[in-house]
Amino acid sequence: MRGDSHYSRDHQLGAAMGAWAASRDSPIQTELDGPLDGDELQHIWMLTISGDHLEAVVTLFRGARAEVTVVWFSAKEDGVYTGRGTGLTPGRLTEMLEGIAVMERGGAAPAWLRPVAES
Repeated sequence: MRGDSHYSRDHQLGAAMGAWAASRDSPIQTELDGPLDGDELQHIWMLTISGDHLEAVVTLFRGARAEVTVVWFSAKEDGVYTGRGTGLTPGRLTEMLEGIAVMERGGAAPAWLRPVAES
């Protein structure tokens, strides 16, 4: 029943992502796409976050994995940041999303996000 366990966790994570997105207000706007059918290499949920100071995409994959890209238009730390999480719980995913919201409000990037090196 391992597949059922992954499905249940994926559903819980999608619900947490949807609840977080629904609770946002201006200036943060969200667009949630999912659930989608697919294998482990294809995303099942995608959350786009737009604000005055950033654009972010949070992509959730089967097996409680997420990849995050943030383009931050901060006066101090402009740039592209990436991060990922594995073995996620709904609480941890919500913490990650809140970290993005803190960036929009002018706070620092969370430790799990790293700047992409310029070439």
